[in-house]
Amino acid sequence: MKILLVAFGSHGDVQPIISLGKGLHEAGYEVVLAAGEDFQQHVEGAGLTFRSIDVNIEAMIKTDLGKEWLDGSSHNPLQELANMRQMAEENAEAINRTLFRVTADADVIISGLLTLPSLVAIGQAHNKPVIASWLSPFPVTRDGRAIIQQPPFPHRTSILNRLYGYVVYAIFWGVFDKLTNQTHQQLGLPSVGRSDFFRVINQTPSICGFSEWVIPRPADWGPQHHITGYWYSPASDAWSPSPELRAFLDAGEPPVYMGFGSMASKNPQATAQLMIDALQQANQRGIILTGWGDLKADDLPESVFLLDYAPHSWLFPQMAGVVHHGGAGTTAAALRAGVPSMIVAHMGDQPYWGQRVFDLGVGAAPLRRHTLTTEKLAEGITTLVTDRQMRQEAARLGEHLQSETGVANAVAAVKSIVRPN
Repeated sequence: MKILLVAFGSHGDVQPIISLGKGLHEAGYEVVLAAGEDFQQHVEGAGLTFRSIDVNIEAMIKTDLGKEWLDGSSHNPLQELANMRQMAEENAEAINRTLFRVTADADVIISGLLTLPSLVAIGQAHNKPVIASWLSPFPVTRDGRAIIQQPPFPHRTSILNRLYGYVVYAIFWGVFDKLTNQTHQQLGLPSVGRSDFFRVINQTPSICGFSEWVIPRPADWGPQHHITGYWYSPASDAWSPSPELRAFLDAGEPPVYMGFGSMASKNPQATAQLMIDALQQANQRGIILTGWGDLKADDLPESVFLLDYAPHSWLFPQMAGVVHHGGAGTTAAALRAGVPSMIVAHMGDQPYWGQRVFDLGVGAAPLRRHTLTTEKLAEGITTLVTDRQMRQEAARLGEHLQSETGVANAVAAVKSIVRPN
């Protein structure tokens, strides 16, 4: 049986799907993973067959529109959605062309949010099972702990939370409508609207790549939604740290990691300097990830190391704390590492993860990117390093997450969905 995994997004979106793909491959399935063309090396390095979605994700993020999307989203959600819609529409033709091509010989399709509505239509037209892969909780619920867009009652159960979820869906539909209906048109199917989008999200069988230790299962989720635990695989034996990185780690106390991953910046040098100033104000050593934001500094102090890349699973356990943008994949890696973290949210589900980490007592109070200052960042860094109870709670949660078998649970869930007893 050939399973197609579709992962349209940044590195944090793709890496968990690679781990899932490896688990499915080891279970005997033929696995193909479709992602942005810039992920070929990562996918093939994991021993999986790669198919390109005809979009370079990093290049798209680094366009003026991409930078405007990421820079403006922190304080203007409506502009975030408008920019998302424009980017989706500009790439709709290439995405649809890819989806029809890569699904042609698949027996089962597993997809994240961005391509799910189109792939459900393709699956229905060609009698192929489609499974949603959620890295964040998206099906509607009364439980405010599992709603990613600031529900009315975030810490309790309420029907108003569930109704609010449908409002969020209606807004998101404005991003997906053109792409989805273009797929329907090519399939000769009638056009669809918001209510059809609602059904796709809530009724499509899903595997949820997060942990019940972090998000307790909502009581009103149906049995079609399987919470499996995080999808994780160890760093490849083919990767090893540079001598310079190894020497920096060995030269003193554990540093604080700082990086905003795929969040492009209009002024990367200013962002990097803010991080450096905050580390020095907090009197801490630090590692700054350049990321897709191309963070850089002309005058780097000896206490700071500028890093191009290292697997989170290898790097984070060696840190005193982790400051990041709050993508679902990076959040999972930080929680699993058992060290406290702090999220500087830019957009999307990142504010949700920032608040969730704080509510669990395993991280400092989150910030939004547009409110970030040297003083606030230094205060957060100090909290990560000195709050003993937080460090104990982070270590305890990390132990729980490390004992989970998320990939194996997901493979078992896929089997149960595709071939129910």
